[in-house]
Amino acid sequence: MESSLPRKRKGARSACSLVGSSHEPTTVARKRACREPKPRPEKKKKDPSSDDASGRGGGGGVVQTAPPASGRAAPESPSRGLKRKLGCIESATRMGRKKRLESEYELGAEIGQGKFGSVRICRAKVGGEEFACKALPKNGEETVHREVEIMQHLSGHPGIVTLKAVFEDADKFYLVMELCGGGRLLDEMAREGKFSEQRAAIVIKDLMSVVKYCHEMGVVHRDIKPENILLTKAGKIKLADFGLAARVADGQKLSGIAGSPAYVAPEVLSGCYSEKVDVWGAGVLLHVLLHGSLPFQGGSLDAVFEAIKTVELDFHSGPWESISSLARDLISRMLNRDVPSRITADEVLSHPWVVFYTECPLKAVTANLSITNNIVAPRITWDRIRLHCESISSDSSSQRSADQDECGIVDALTAAITNVRISEPKRSRLCNPAIPIQQECSSNLKSNLCTAF
Repeated sequence: MESSLPRKRKGARSACSLVGSSHEPTTVARKRACREPKPRPEKKKKDPSSDDASGRGGGGGVVQTAPPASGRAAPESPSRGLKRKLGCIESATRMGRKKRLESEYELGAEIGQGKFGSVRICRAKVGGEEFACKALPKNGEETVHREVEIMQHLSGHPGIVTLKAVFEDADKFYLVMELCGGGRLLDEMAREGKFSEQRAAIVIKDLMSVVKYCHEMGVVHRDIKPENILLTKAGKIKLADFGLAARVADGQKLSGIAGSPAYVAPEVLSGCYSEKVDVWGAGVLLHVLLHGSLPFQGGSLDAVFEAIKTVELDFHSGPWESISSLARDLISRMLNRDVPSRITADEVLSHPWVVFYTECPLKAVTANLSITNNIVAPRITWDRIRLHCESISSDSSSQRSADQDECGIVDALTAAITNVRISEPKRSRLCNPAIPIQQECSSNLKSNLCTAF
């Protein structure tokens, strides 16, 4: 007589296999990579196309992990990386582990105090390496779980603080993270006051590169401010504190007020917003870096919120007279209350001001020409480009000759292009030539360019 009990299904797939992967790992490799103690042999290879985009074909909890730091995502999902089972996440960062913090680390002095917890130095008992340990109370367990999951999701990017391990006891969670020896950007700003345009551009470029990555991975930080931007000993920035961050799908709107009052976007106060709130926060930061003060102020919280919603910024008087028109143009685009018209993280990175100070002045001239006809493009002056080139050439004697040649090219292009009106068809051909232009160096290139224009 046949038993009425259901048979145990053979060929069940390992909980650590890649969802939707077209290259199934062997049993041995899967065992080694994901520590599956007894992988079962597969009876029949599953068609990878049967897994849907949301990962339901693979069963239980799924987290999207970041693409490699060098990183190219898969062509079919360029912004989200590969979906993997929770079993393949770095074991030390999993929640619910039985190990105690004291078994692996020694706690040291407190180095920070935040709204939700404190941060102390901790030293690994094996090797003696120092880390930062963030202690969070268990009454905010859901927030901690979300912060850990998002940091796992974004792991691998050089501009994001790395989560090393997670511990817990009866009262608290402990997040062990890399220690940034340069301290907070806020402290650097307090010591030095206003930043030069070049230094501010470098900070904004590094920050917006991280923000762009977060947005591509479906994460909104929601609390961009100098307190949450850390510096390495080499001066590179690291974005930290994902306690208020949220995961979003393409086109999804967020609700609920989150963030710091001075940096919050006006649409957050209205209760419906998108990832562009991070661009607004970075715009407030850029205003502080260049101007030395917050753009929206008030004697009370309500007064600050009212200023955020209504105050029109004046970029044409006072300290702004000594700041380039390109910098003012970028801030005004980042602090645009019309959300659809507000610049994106990617557009910030390609703005002429950022390109001019962080890449090549010649590219900035081209980017300046690419601005649409209905917007008056700020002019890059000949003197400013020469000064910038001279600062570049003074940084490295080995590059001095090449930099001086580049100065001559840029001077000629700027003097010619910024004084000539170019029709849109010609502008398109200039900025996006159909045939690659062979680059050559010539002693009379400057005079030839000026004659041509």
